[in-house]
Amino acid sequence: MRFELRIGPLDLGQTLGCGQTFRWRLQHDGAWRGPLGDQMVMLRKSRAGVEVEAFPGRRGIGDAVAQHLRAGDDVGAIQRALSKDPVLAPGIRSMRGLRIVKTDEWECLVSFMLATYANIPRISKMIETISARFGERITDETNAFPSIACLRKVPEEELRRCGLGYRARYVHAVCEALDETDLARMKRLGPEELRRELKSLPGVGDKVADCVSLFGFGRLEAFPIDVWMERAFWRLYGQKGSYEKLRRFAADRFGPYAGYAQEYLYFNERRYASAGMCAFSQE
Repeated sequence: MRFELRIGPLDLGQTLGCGQTFRWRLQHDGAWRGPLGDQMVMLRKSRAGVEVEAFPGRRGIGDAVAQHLRAGDDVGAIQRALSKDPVLAPGIRSMRGLRIVKTDEWECLVSFMLATYANIPRISKMIETISARFGERITDETNAFPSIACLRKVPEEELRRCGLGYRARYVHAVCEALDETDLARMKRLGPEELRRELKSLPGVGDKVADCVSLFGFGRLEAFPIDVWMERAFWRLYGQKGSYEKLRRFAADRFGPYAGYAQEYLYFNERRYASAGMCAFSQE
């Protein structure tokens, strides 16, 4: 199945290649390929927005892609609001096509639990391994991410054999602690209540809770903080301190679009600042 979606502004490389999600792969022709739910999807930039090729092309795939790329976000309005920040204002338009993604809540939770103390290639490898072992087949090469019910049946030792290491214990415990009803209920929680409930789960700390709030539950006020954000805050804003102090600073500074500010700062820090360049000005 092939079709086009009007989603803009959109830069697929900035959006799918900056650590928000771990299963998209850049192809030699510039397309991005990855599983989305129970379908394999190929995305290519088009004049209208994005060209989508999906297999097996089940009903609803258009809505799934649009939701994943947050087609409803008014990026122009978001950037105008964030441009009131004098640090972000000089370079924010260079990242106009960088959109926040919306991933399935369960897949997002496990993915970022696996992301602790691991680089992106290793995270991707762990996710692909458990999908290959326990997920439903999509193509000969790719499986869907396994459901809660499926992973709940997997012994902790089997998860360890997938290369999860100490994370296997936490993934196994979360499978026993949650079901689909719990996830549905959590979607209705307010931001702080959701964050507290996520942090009550085994293996979920501040950063994982904020990542899952932002990329899984779609809460744009969430602001995950890692070493890249710590560097950016110190270099650009002269801020350092505890996770909570920096989180509150971000909330006060960026308000309801803090999640977008986080991605702009993260992208800038990894792509530009680490190479001796910077799209933003120091305060």
